[in-house]
Amino acid sequence: MAERAPRRARFDPARFYGVSGRRLLPRTLPGWVLIVLILALLASQTSLFLIVSKDRSASNEIVDLYRLNERAFWLAKLMAPLSAPERARIGTELADSTIVVNLSSLPAVGAPVASNDTLAELEDIIFARLSKLGVEDVRVRLEDPGKQEGPGQAAAEPTADSGEVEEDLSEIASDFLKSQRYTVSLQLKDGQWLNFVTPVTPIAPLLAPDSLPKYLLVSALVLMLAFWSVSRIAAPYQLLEGALGRLGEDINSPPIVEAGGRDIRRAAQTVNRAQASLQASFEERELLAVALAHDLRTPVTRMRLRLALLRNSKLKTELEQDIADVEETVESVVDLAKLGTTSEPAELIDLWSMTDAIADEYEQASLDGRPAKGTRLVCSAPPVVLRRAVRNLVENAIKYGSEARIYVSASDAFVFVKVRDRGPGIPDQELERVFSPFVRLEHSRNRDTGGSGLGLTIARNLVRKIGGDITLKSLEGEGLEAVLSLPRHSLSKQS
Repeated sequence: MAERAPRRARFDPARFYGVSGRRLLPRTLPGWVLIVLILALLASQTSLFLIVSKDRSASNEIVDLYRLNERAFWLAKLMAPLSAPERARIGTELADSTIVVNLSSLPAVGAPVASNDTLAELEDIIFARLSKLGVEDVRVRLEDPGKQEGPGQAAAEPTADSGEVEEDLSEIASDFLKSQRYTVSLQLKDGQWLNFVTPVTPIAPLLAPDSLPKYLLVSALVLMLAFWSVSRIAAPYQLLEGALGRLGEDINSPPIVEAGGRDIRRAAQTVNRAQASLQASFEERELLAVALAHDLRTPVTRMRLRLALLRNSKLKTELEQDIADVEETVESVVDLAKLGTTSEPAELIDLWSMTDAIADEYEQASLDGRPAKGTRLVCSAPPVVLRRAVRNLVENAIKYGSEARIYVSASDAFVFVKVRDRGPGIPDQELERVFSPFVRLEHSRNRDTGGSGLGLTIARNLVRKIGGDITLKSLEGEGLEAVLSLPRHSLSKQS
């Protein structure tokens, strides 16, 4: 199968920000940066609204107190020189939807406010200003709209043909009727009390229904800008993450395209230099192993020639076995050194057919069972690499357990090759350690098997490079089971 040309990875927001439907909290640094930025914007907007609302309330209160002071002055200046009947007539004419004026022998405000109240200071200010007009006492009280005394006028309801300005004026008048009210009582020099009620100016909401869509639109634009900014700022982070992941799987993966902003280009250049350095190190390691193997083969060959001149004896047999072990170790070291440098293209492989062919190569190996009719156990892998890994497991089973029973099975996502032997098995605590280089558990396996201790190391590394894995499991009373697993390839995906 022809190898596909490498394509540059596209930006994936879900993967980049690490947020999925199953989990709302982000799992990546860019995701957390975006969340913190959004929370900071919300906190700043909320704080701004609270500050503006408080300042508007304080400013509105000062304006109302100023207007109350002016109304008290002009009413006192108008009413003080008049007689009682004239005051009553003029008071009736002055009343409207926002102010109620009446005169009586008793004050509308029954008792003065406490000395530490803000209105007490206002009373002193008004009294100092009106005393020259003959006002002998001033009382001010803030009441709810349902407690005001005296008649008032209802706000006019807008008609069907009312214009926009008329509707706004009607709405404001209705708000005035629903707001709190200041009740003021001024005692004139003849003992009569001049009482008037004036409403507190209602404060409009910060976000009116008409302005809410505009605010939401601006907020959405800010969030989109934040999303784009975090994507651009953290792009090198995603680039490094993806590049290092590919390098971990294949040291010979295509280099990163050095394009984009300066930070992105620098990150790409750094990763490419690191990859080139690693490739050079692997090549040097391979050359060293090959040179060592070449240098060792010469004396080993001479030793074999000299042994051929000797008579058959127990010593000759043992020396030949030792030389075979040395040659096997040399080959294993060379194979281990080449792990990171080989690049065989993947192909679609019928796993059962390959395993059946491998089982036929060994007299002590048998493949049990067949897949159901019409079922194909297909995976995508380099054929030489996969064949070598399966052979290694089969040879280990024969070497340490006298026979290899092979089973091929599959799940929805994976295909499995299980190789069982009848050896003594391996303790559970040692199952992972045997995958380390040069580790041989001779106290639990056959002492006469020889080997370099690199077989399982090479097999697992080969399989992991193609997206699979190898695990071991001790079977009580039955030996050891090695399981090779690979992602299953669906034939429906094949073009």
